[in-house]
Amino acid sequence: MRFLFLLCFLLGNQLLAQTSLTSDMLERYAFRFTIDDQNNLKDSVVQKQWNSWIGENQFVGIAEVHNSRQLSLFTTALLPLLSEQDFECFALELGPNTAAILNRITSDPKKTTHKIRELNNQYGKKSRLKTPLIFVNKKADALFMERASMLGFTFWGLDQEYAFSYEMLIDEIYALEKKASPEMLDLYNDVKKLMRKKIFRKKAGGQPIYCWYQSNELLNNYFDHFKDNPKAMKIISDIRESWDIYCKSASGQGSNQQRANYMKKNFESYYSSVGEQQPKVLLKLGGVHLTHGISPFGVNDMGEFLHERSLASNAGFLSIRHLIPYRNGRSNIGKSGWKAVEMFLKLGQKDKWTAVDLRPFRKQLQERLITANKAITYELMNYDILLLSPDDQYGKPNY
Repeated sequence: MRFLFLLCFLLGNQLLAQTSLTSDMLERYAFRFTIDDQNNLKDSVVQKQWNSWIGENQFVGIAEVHNSRQLSLFTTALLPLLSEQDFECFALELGPNTAAILNRITSDPKKTTHKIRELNNQYGKKSRLKTPLIFVNKKADALFMERASMLGFTFWGLDQEYAFSYEMLIDEIYALEKKASPEMLDLYNDVKKLMRKKIFRKKAGGQPIYCWYQSNELLNNYFDHFKDNPKAMKIISDIRESWDIYCKSASGQGSNQQRANYMKKNFESYYSSVGEQQPKVLLKLGGVHLTHGISPFGVNDMGEFLHERSLASNAGFLSIRHLIPYRNGRSNIGKSGWKAVEMFLKLGQKDKWTAVDLRPFRKQLQERLITANKAITYELMNYDILLLSPDDQYGKPNY
């Protein structure tokens, strides 16, 4: 609440400031660097700068623009620095049961790319570029997954189980059946056929597919069979929660806060399972989830949760705001969805990464030495480091 009051105070008193913030003023604080062909931050000056920003923070969040190949390479490069500072947990925007599968298949890091490709081919649909995974399903994503595994990171899945993961999870549940009867095998095969037929559809029976799943008799019969199996019921509970979130969203009821609460609950579960040690956690989530205050959707999301938690425990939370100035050689300035942050995009370069520490400007806002419009003020108050990709591309699916 203190953070929200301060933000409102700043927005309401901009006219008292002396100078309007400009891209030229931000440029004075711009730090540029490159990543080598092996996806490393080799330059000692670059390493020193990023180590100083990571500092003693317990939580580091990469507030990403999704489907950025360059950001996957940056994440790969940043992981060794985080590992040196005792980070061992890597939270991702995917479901907890999917994360458990990823922890299993990355136990041999050298096989990571191949194993993810196997999952994509087994449960996905190449012709539509759909996979059972989300945000770790591209070729470049496998690079940071591999490096994280090599460095001993454990993957945490905070989010709902992804829309195309359910056949995979049906198999995970069945694998927990110790001695399947012929009747159970028939039921399992019927559920598999149903899921393969429906999983890539948006609707079934005239309603959103996720709502249809919830009331489907065959699926419920399959789940009921495992009512005495705690491990299976945990997966089933997560699936049901995911369907409820998706169903409400697709029906126009709104489920953003429910989803955020589910992510926070999963975080707490992972965090407490570590024991008395306070783990250092890297998070790689969509930008809206990692704001220090209320999210752009008006949600008390993971970022606000980590902000308050870090204050209470005298730890720190560093939020890195990723943006894409260029994609496929073309500037995003002037394009729909990017106009609010054009001041930031102007700092980007096609051949180099650009990073800017936004916190000095936040202090100047607080002291009413500068002013900025509402959108930029929100950015300055909610993120710590601005990170601009060099010329970016959509990642290629790992098929």
